[in-house]
Amino acid sequence: MKALRFYGNRDVRVDDNVPEPVISKPTDVLIAPQWCGICGSDLHEFLGGPTFCPTHPHSLTADKIPVVLGHEFSGIVLAVGSEVSEIVVGDKVCVEATQRCEECANCRSGRTNCCVYGPAFYGLTGLGGGLAEKVVIPVSHVFKLPSDLPVAYGALVEPLSVAWHAVELSGFKPGMTALVLGSGPIGIATILCLQAMGAKTIIVSEPAVGRRKQAEEFDVDFVINPFEEDVVAKVKEILKGEGAERSYDCSGIQATFQASVAALAAGGIAMNIALWEKPTQYNPMDTLVRERVIMGSIGYTGRDFAAVIAAIADGRLKGFEKMITARIPMEDTVSVGYDGLINNKEKHIKILCTPFPELLK
Repeated sequence: MKALRFYGNRDVRVDDNVPEPVISKPTDVLIAPQWCGICGSDLHEFLGGPTFCPTHPHSLTADKIPVVLGHEFSGIVLAVGSEVSEIVVGDKVCVEATQRCEECANCRSGRTNCCVYGPAFYGLTGLGGGLAEKVVIPVSHVFKLPSDLPVAYGALVEPLSVAWHAVELSGFKPGMTALVLGSGPIGIATILCLQAMGAKTIIVSEPAVGRRKQAEEFDVDFVINPFEEDVVAKVKEILKGEGAERSYDCSGIQATFQASVAALAAGGIAMNIALWEKPTQYNPMDTLVRERVIMGSIGYTGRDFAAVIAAIADGRLKGFEKMITARIPMEDTVSVGYDGLINNKEKHIKILCTPFPELLK
């Protein structure tokens, strides 16, 4: 079959002779991925990797590069194993991409995203991914989409689940105030989840003019240009002298980390969602004198996928379809998709790729 595979740093290729996956376990589901989003982690892997893509047999998957890419995907069920009853052939589904052992203390407690053998994901660490004509996934990772939801929108459930997990983990409650630092794809997803959870005020800090306009299109309350205004002072001005009750760093640089803490009210929580390329500096006094808390959030669990799908179905999550800014064939993933997100990122939020070019007609 045809699939997009990672071979190494800046070496991603479409191969025509990848072995087709087959159902080997009674709990397997065979899926034809129709749409797959390009994630920031894909770009990090391409530009600076391999990081997640294993150069030696992975402890969970036993795979090593070249591996099939794509972990934000949705598709149509082609076949199911003998013990699968909740999913049937023809269903529209999305995939919770976290790979885990199911046996360590973290997995047993429900923190499957923190498996001691991870982080690991379908579409990064082996066993197939969404940028292929077929993939086999355990039914425990497969989530049925609402019947009236276009399959393409199902590819957004994964990035929305990243944000949902972070917002819920931060203890966010309806009526709270929030600061979001960075309005790239995960920043936008965080805005949408905050809105769905009843935020009173959402303030966004974003230096890029194009991304500030994108944030405004998602109806946030205030957008700050950190190059022109002091983020901490502006947040306190907007909130009548108080800091934000929660902050979400979706950028991962020194300036956003510092602002995410300093802009908090007493007892506030700064949630880091960003991937970091290097360590940052931290002064413990910034948390001590106001009893603030710094937390981190990685990925999602199946509960987050179920919650996001429910919020889409009942209308709490609104406007997420505007995240899609381009749809392209899988063959153009690097030349158009990666290039657009690296060199023209202010134009794009989420680029979807498909192994089936007829879907673009």
